[in-house]
Amino acid sequence: MNKATGVNRREFLTGCAGALATPALAAGAPQVQWNPGPVRYGVRTPLPQEMTLRERAQLVKRLGYDGIELGNEWADKPLEFLQDQLAGIGIAVSAVVGSIKLLDTDPLVRTQAVDTDRERLDLARTLGASDIIEVPVFGPNKFQDLSPLMSAREVEERLLVAELKELAPNVQKAGVNLMLEPCNRKETHFMNTQSQAAKFIEAVDAPGFKLLSDFYHMQLEERDIAATLREFGKYTVYCHLADGKARTEPGSLPFDYRPGFRALKEWGFSGWLTMECKATDNPEAALARGLAYIKKQWEEA
Repeated sequence: MNKATGVNRREFLTGCAGALATPALAAGAPQVQWNPGPVRYGVRTPLPQEMTLRERAQLVKRLGYDGIELGNEWADKPLEFLQDQLAGIGIAVSAVVGSIKLLDTDPLVRTQAVDTDRERLDLARTLGASDIIEVPVFGPNKFQDLSPLMSAREVEERLLVAELKELAPNVQKAGVNLMLEPCNRKETHFMNTQSQAAKFIEAVDAPGFKLLSDFYHMQLEERDIAATLREFGKYTVYCHLADGKARTEPGSLPFDYRPGFRALKEWGFSGWLTMECKATDNPEAALARGLAYIKKQWEEA
């Protein structure tokens, strides 16, 4: 299979020239229709670092959560290890983190990142997870400015669309969503808002490319979370939850999630509401309080 980084300059420019020419909300953009169902509650953090994966899963289950998200610290482990650690607990894997290196400046690293995402799609499918998570790059733009041919930003955008299109057959074969996650500008220069992520989803124009809406990042980057999700929530299949700049457990401020939840309900959201936060005291107590708070906020939305 051809790699996104294996084309020559002419092929690259010809193949990608029109990839982002369509406005973010073009009339022909794909429309998502879901059947409303019960949401599920998951945990990424906070969890005690000294715990094994099995101990973490047991804690999450005991507190009443439905699933646990696997970051790179676990997703790099052998499948048999993960299956053994999770066996018999009755906890689902909510999502698996992807390569997080799709926009590295090194072509070999980008090629490996695409291959890693293929592997993570298969891993997620085998573990019963419906999603993998991609943040294309952290930090500043390190690409060369090729103006007047292309700006450094355009290089990144065209590379990402090419790589996501290359992954489209794998996404469809695995039956697993590849979710783009916008992060705040202190973490990445590239994709900070829901509208930016939606632009790439629409440019790829293939089934299975979705949006992870992180309420922590949205509190920092979106003027009106509810209005944003009313517009782009049709792509959202997964949420990360945390309160305020301190990124503590839901209910610690407290922050009102109900307007955003209400907008998601209008789209028939039935995905994961997952804690990705710090604890104001000990992790177990924080997770217990956070779950009770979020369940009440969802019910009241």
